[in-house]
Amino acid sequence: MGRPQKDLVLDGSAERLFAYWLRDLRGSAGLTLEQLARRTGYGRTTVSDAMRGKTHPTRPVTLAIVGACGGDVRRWGEYWAQVRRALDPHCPDGPAAVTPPPWDGPADRAAGVHAEQCPADCARTEPHGWYTESVSTLLRLDTPTPEALERRIVVATCDGLARIPVGVSVPRRAGDTTPDHGLEISAVRGGRLADGGPQYESYFERFLILPVPLRAGTRHVYELRLRIPPAQPMAPHFVHVPLTRSEHFRLRVRFDRAKPPRAVWRLTGVPTAVIYQRNPGTPALSPDEHGLVDVEFTAMKVGYGYGLSWLEAGSAA
Repeated sequence: MGRPQKDLVLDGSAERLFAYWLRDLRGSAGLTLEQLARRTGYGRTTVSDAMRGKTHPTRPVTLAIVGACGGDVRRWGEYWAQVRRALDPHCPDGPAAVTPPPWDGPADRAAGVHAEQCPADCARTEPHGWYTESVSTLLRLDTPTPEALERRIVVATCDGLARIPVGVSVPRRAGDTTPDHGLEISAVRGGRLADGGPQYESYFERFLILPVPLRAGTRHVYELRLRIPPAQPMAPHFVHVPLTRSEHFRLRVRFDRAKPPRAVWRLTGVPTAVIYQRNPGTPALSPDEHGLVDVEFTAMKVGYGYGLSWLEAGSAA
């Protein structure tokens, strides 16, 4: 078996994000670089370089990889062309015009205008001024350290919305007494992050500064990358707890196929205390052949948890 590719660090560039999703597609197909090379007819170095994120691969190589992995060749061709245009220094929109995967679900709806607006005397401060139309999260547990790529669509309900609070809770895993506890948060698309908001031992908040203020009724898409620092253990669950209106949540968790979980449970509208239970008594699920569990939620209630919890390999029942 050949050497694994080095960890890919997202830096906000279109070509690095393209490589990230190309790697994700290969991971979904469960192919090694050697298998991919044989299926595409290209050398191992060629297919590996296509997923390094240092240069934009050629269209033939890209589509050969996509076809070998069972991906949507047409949509990947469109994505490749978007990145190619974004790399042109004369492109007016740059990376902001690129729409990377996942392309399905509510995130794929065209931008438009909603009729809902705040009252004329609205203070225009959080949580007023916007609501969350959809959240789509891919959590990777088959990487050297857990990381999540999260896409959100928000809808402005006031004119002039210029920033959105981004708060993430990272509870300690039971038994973890290490002195340091953190989370790396970076903006991939749709704005830049600025410090602000409350900071606690396991809660991290930033402000997403939007590229331009939004008018009432317009959608805005932004993407974040969340990464647990190396050697920091992660609590065995991932949930979305809406603190304001949130209409749709899709969560995909890719477990390490070499160390599959003993059990996985779906959490739908549960109190916080249930999230931490070793066996919450909710519907059980099993990862597919690629180690993936995919769940969706709608009609979510503010203050309740939606997502997945699991019992890690080697843990006592």
